[in-house]
Amino acid sequence: MHYFYQQNLSGNYSKRKPIKLMPFFSVIIPSYNHARFLRQRIDSILSQTYNDFEIIILDDHSSDNSPEIIEEYRSNKKVSHILFNKQNSGSLLSQWRKGISVAGGDWIWIAESDDIGDPYFLEECMSAINNHPEAGLFYCDSKILDETTKKVSQLFSERKNVIFKTQKWSNAYFKNGASEINECLKYDCTVNNVSAAVFKKELALQALQQKAEFKYYADWYLFLQLCLLSGICYTPKLLNTYRFHTGSLLNAETSIVNSKKEYFEILKLLYYNGKVLDKNKLLSHYTFNHLSFGILKDGPGKMFAILRSFFASDKKLAARVVVKIFLIKLFYQRYKAKFELAWEPATR
Repeated sequence: MHYFYQQNLSGNYSKRKPIKLMPFFSVIIPSYNHARFLRQRIDSILSQTYNDFEIIILDDHSSDNSPEIIEEYRSNKKVSHILFNKQNSGSLLSQWRKGISVAGGDWIWIAESDDIGDPYFLEECMSAINNHPEAGLFYCDSKILDETTKKVSQLFSERKNVIFKTQKWSNAYFKNGASEINECLKYDCTVNNVSAAVFKKELALQALQQKAEFKYYADWYLFLQLCLLSGICYTPKLLNTYRFHTGSLLNAETSIVNSKKEYFEILKLLYYNGKVLDKNKLLSHYTFNHLSFGILKDGPGKMFAILRSFFASDKKLAARVVVKIFLIKLFYQRYKAKFELAWEPATR
């Protein structure tokens, strides 16, 4: 407990009531139907070697026994807030906003409830923050754990180095955020997953003022916003474990209409920002990899729904995307050779 001492008129010091000092990190755990992983996740945070943090647990109306497991930690002094939704929000960003709004820390760690943190994660974060005060975002390498085989299937650094034909993610680095976007982050979400990152609360509050809602790609949208506002640093140390299972994002079925809508919002953010270069290349790459679709494969109903969502968001940009889609259909092999960015399966 911390006390505040005040000197009185006689020159003596009197002890006043204790005051709470704000933690440096606020660890937000957004939980939804991950009861089988929750204890390991929370315990991996409580075992951090760097101890200046609080834990905020948000349950998005889980239908399993997650609430009962969460309640087991209510009396832990590190747990500052436990918030249960009365109905499922369906939005990652709304949960993140809720957690950040009650967070007392200067830096935020969104610790997804099915991942596992290395005990040295926050200690390494603190070291990087001290060495690079210009950074608003720090992240580490992650191993991908196959929940079925209980074996590590791959490292995120390996996947990215192959796709981008580089050794960038084999070494630690610090970069200006705009440079990072133009080098790689505008092409795909190269910050592995949100559990592998920490970011400044004040910058996140600015970034999350946008009204766009995301179910699938909230992390990419947030990382782009943060890099437009600050620098980014990375360590190749394996300080996070991404759990690959039937319910994980890498393995989950997504609504093509909603996913294309979210991709379009990310393109819009990039396309109209002056710090983002090579807009025509960006438009071609983005349309080929993220926005194009097959009329025969996906059907005319989904096609019209996708296009309607594009034009409802931004008519001019949507028109440019439609032209690109038409050109891709005509000259598919040419675009494929130049712009394809295909992730390999997460297996060895």
